[in-house]
Amino acid sequence: MKAMWVAMVAVAMLLGSGCVTMMDDKSLARQQADFDAMQTDIAALKERLNVIQVEQQALARDIETLRRTPREDAAARTRLDQIEQQIHALSAAREADRREIVDEISHKVAGLVNASGGSSSSGRSSSGKGGGTETGYEHTVKAGETMSAIAQAYKVSVSAVMKANNMKAGDKIRVGQKLFIPAK
Repeated sequence: MKAMWVAMVAVAMLLGSGCVTMMDDKSLARQQADFDAMQTDIAALKERLNVIQVEQQALARDIETLRRTPREDAAARTRLDQIEQQIHALSAAREADRREIVDEISHKVAGLVNASGGSSSSGRSSSGKGGGTETGYEHTVKAGETMSAIAQAYKVSVSAVMKANNMKAGDKIRVGQKLFIPAK
């Protein structure tokens, strides 16, 4: 680029120095054509340089964006992983608390049933299959009770309670429902 400027200055000096008398018209025309060609080349190079500078600026912006993005993504991913771990920990703690509450309620119900001798339930007899008579208790289902908690409270199996009440797998119990609980 500097070489072209030097050549242009040299040509300008020759043209402006008064040495034109020593040159013939052909060489003067050739020099003028060379000078015009150099100016055209310089203009094209300047335009190309501007395009390159614009591209370089765009690439610099892209690089800066890329430099920031991985850090932000990594930080976001790390934060999301932490939140996900907290959610899993809370879910596990909630499930453990639920199991503890169910166990505690089951033990309390069993303790109440044993201590009262079934006073919350009434003793009765029921005719079983084959015309025989079963002895046991009548239990009224309360809110929050499950079949397994009720069976555990009376120290009988869920299947025995279901059989005594002609229930099938998948049948649900409801609040206020009366269940016959067979004696052990």
